[in-house]
Amino acid sequence: MISLTRRAAAPARPASRDSLSGAERAGALRVSLRPSTALFIVVAGSLAIAAAALWTALAPWIGGWRAVPATLAFAAAGALSVAAWRRTQPRVIEIGPDHIRAFARDGACVASGPLVGCSQWGAALLVLSVGTARQRRVLIVAADAAPAEAFRELAVRGRCAAGH
Repeated sequence: MISLTRRAAAPARPASRDSLSGAERAGALRVSLRPSTALFIVVAGSLAIAAAALWTALAPWIGGWRAVPATLAFAAAGALSVAAWRRTQPRVIEIGPDHIRAFARDGACVASGPLVGCSQWGAALLVLSVGTARQRRVLIVAADAAPAEAFRELAVRGRCAAGH
C-alpha cells in the first residue's frame, strides 16, 4: 500500500518527536515505504556468494563435507542479520521543508533532522544521511520501495544537501 499525502493543517494532538502521531506537520509530505524486493535480492545474493566463498576457502583445508556445517552456520547468521536489518528499516518517511523524519513499523522515530548528505546510484538507490554532526543516521531508500514522485523529491533534496 502506497500512501503519498500532503498535510495542510496542524495536528489535533500536541507534536511529539518520538512517534508517528506527532508527524503531521503543515506542508509535510508523508511517504509510506514498502519492503524493497530488489534490495532484498541483492543482499540475499551477496550472502550466498559470501557463503560459497567461505566453503571454497575451507574445503581444501578440512574437506568438502566438513566445511558444510561452518558454511551453513555462516549463512544462518547472515540471514538472521539481514532479517534484523529489514525490521529496523523505516516504513514512513516525512519530508518537511527543513527536515526529514523516518518512522519504524511501530511508529517510533528512527531518524530525525536535516538532510546532511546523499549518495545516489542511478535511478535505483538513495543513501541519505539524516541528522546533525553529532547524531547521524543513514537511510537506504530503493526506487521500488517508494513512489516515483517521492523518490525523485528525495533525490533532489539529497543532491542539494550534498552540495552544501
